[in-house]
Amino acid sequence: MSVGPDSRSGSRHSAGEDSGSPGARLRAARKQCNFGIEQVARELHLDVTIIEALENDNQAALPAPIFVQGYVRSYARLVGLQADELLRTYGEQAAQPPPLSVGGSGRRVPRYSLFISRYLRNIVLVILGAILVWMAYPLVERFIEDFDGMNDDRVPGQLELPPAMDTIRPFE
Repeated sequence: MSVGPDSRSGSRHSAGEDSGSPGARLRAARKQCNFGIEQVARELHLDVTIIEALENDNQAALPAPIFVQGYVRSYARLVGLQADELLRTYGEQAAQPPPLSVGGSGRRVPRYSLFISRYLRNIVLVILGAILVWMAYPLVERFIEDFDGMNDDRVPGQLELPPAMDTIRPFE
């Protein structure tokens, strides 16, 4: 059910449009259209608590201002109010968060501090590398010994079989 300003007897409502808070103006327009809060909530696909918070100008119960602007715009269209004027009034009334800044804490890190941390990092990496080489040395040494101890008189392609065992008899 789509209810717009053209489906009612008057296309625009003037009662309460010039004075009062945005919530009071929305409530007055809703009552003039003979809508219940549940009906408005269903039309706008919002929770009843959001509609009540909008009408009571309860900023603490509302989500982020960017969402509320969309709610106010849709609500104003539903009840036939001027959405731009209502949003302007809402923006003046709503507590605006402070603008975001891209600065740091204002405290500069001394250059020598950065040099010391880089120097310390390099020392730690060298120590870790030395420990790794020290731990891997026995493995490398064993590999070298095994490689040197290989029998070089083998013929490529010839398979050496282990000696036969007399105790195993396969078909007995």
